[in-house]
Amino acid sequence: MDTNNPFLDSYKKKSDEYKPGTKEDVQAESGEQKSLTVEEKSGFKKPRAGGSEPPAPVSKKSRKVPAVIAGIVVLALIITGIILLLNRGLEMINLVDWTENDAQLWARNNGIILQVEQEYNDDHEAGRVISQSVPEGSRIKKGEFVKLKISLGHDLSVTLPIPDFMSMTKNEIDSWAAENFMTKVRITTEYSNTVETGKVIRFEINDDRVVNEVRRDSPIYIIISKGPEDTEAATVEVPNFKIMSIADGYAYAEENGLVLIVEEEYDDFVPQGTIISQSVKAEEKVPVGTEIALVVSKGKMITVPDFSKYSRELAGSVAGQLGIAVTMNERYSSRPAGEFISQSIKPDTVYESGQIVELYYSIDNKISLPSFVGQTRDAIESWAKNLNDNGASITIKTKSTSSNSPPGTILTQSKANTLIGISAAINITVSSGKIVYVPDFVAPAGSGYDKAITREKALAMCEALNIVPIFVEESKSGRLPGEIWYQSMGAGKEISEGTTITLKYVPANVQVTVPDLTGMTREEILAENYHKTFTITFVEGVEYKEGFEEKVYEQSLITGTKVASGSELTLTLGPKQIGMPEEPLPEE
Repeated sequence: MDTNNPFLDSYKKKSDEYKPGTKEDVQAESGEQKSLTVEEKSGFKKPRAGGSEPPAPVSKKSRKVPAVIAGIVVLALIITGIILLLNRGLEMINLVDWTENDAQLWARNNGIILQVEQEYNDDHEAGRVISQSVPEGSRIKKGEFVKLKISLGHDLSVTLPIPDFMSMTKNEIDSWAAENFMTKVRITTEYSNTVETGKVIRFEINDDRVVNEVRRDSPIYIIISKGPEDTEAATVEVPNFKIMSIADGYAYAEENGLVLIVEEEYDDFVPQGTIISQSVKAEEKVPVGTEIALVVSKGKMITVPDFSKYSRELAGSVAGQLGIAVTMNERYSSRPAGEFISQSIKPDTVYESGQIVELYYSIDNKISLPSFVGQTRDAIESWAKNLNDNGASITIKTKSTSSNSPPGTILTQSKANTLIGISAAINITVSSGKIVYVPDFVAPAGSGYDKAITREKALAMCEALNIVPIFVEESKSGRLPGEIWYQSMGAGKEISEGTTITLKYVPANVQVTVPDLTGMTREEILAENYHKTFTITFVEGVEYKEGFEEKVYEQSLITGTKVASGSELTLTLGPKQIGMPEEPLPEE
């Protein structure tokens, strides 16, 4: 409890001044008590004559007053503290270097709205937070906005002067590339009799986008000297490659500086993949870098047979014996069901390992055609496409007519429930739907959202009429955000269901602050043109509220929040005061 409370100190001082002690104090106190006694009729009795009158006791009620007042003050302070604490909101944390996904998750969990801007930055990886508009430790309430700048990473279009590569070492080049975030610097080495080891022999910059400078993504190739080649140690003994596998031969050549040139040829006796010969004899010493040609066996030559000579069942067995991979396929054709049609690789062609020979057999030369009446046009066209993908040549000829059936519904079919040839033509009649009339999507210029047709309203109108809208976002002066201001067909025109119509609307990218409309009448709200900022719906409340007769006492959007222009705003008006019932007459 606060011991320096001025009110309590003053009260205590006055209380001490009236404490009984002297006879005058006692008499004053007694007189005051007597007055209270008469008023309260407490049964006070007059003291006996001749005796001295004792001091009147101090009332317990008087002693409790300071304690009660002190308790009320403390309680008020506690309640005030709680209210202030609840209104302080959330303590902002440091989001710098967080990923954007983690920051968005934190914001959603705490009711904070993030506004994200992106920019290039060399100090933060792409996708991480660079800075925030609200400092760490500040208090922020739910629903408030925090702006974050997110890194796009290094800007590779930044240009730099070309350094003097010819005077730099490899370590210096690596450091320069790292410090300047260069992404395509490639360093290789080669022998040189004129440039000392570690020095640059030459460099190439292949980038037509810059002159006398380089970009961070410019391809730069730098060749550094390995010094003169040691001719005494530059010979290698050729091994017997014929006892090696191809993989082992390549590994040996790589380790010892030899270059292999591999050729393949068929051989009826040497297994596939085995080395038949080598151009340099084994144990011969040759300079490093010497090319050695190896001839590798492709195994026994296999020719593709004429599979038309075999039945479908026997064809698979023949292919397996020869080591030929085959697949069996079926297609519609002019041949009877099951007959051979063709093969993908001609007979007597040399078969290469890994090839697949596709064999085709006839499904049939007749097709069963069902009835598609009552189904959609897509159904019969999908059916025909599946058949045509398998060799048929079915043609669907379509004409349209208005009807009460949904658009695209097949009304008649020239052939149905019968066998047809694989190249038959089928005539169908398709419903174009009911005739509907184009509504008027464009309100008079200067209208508010109570009359303007927004993109959302237009979409609902089109769905109700079963017409297809094509929305085009385009600005137009004098029109509200989101309002339709152009339609490609005039209002009242007759069209069929499913017809497309182009509607142009103003971009709905404007945010407005929700005002406090409580206490205002419908006429006042319309006079202030709030209906040109919000889509307002007035509803009459069911509960009477004094002072709010025909005035707004509740609104659906919270005052002070930011919402898109044209947002739905429901305003509840207080009903008129109902006459008070008459009091019943007194009974006689």
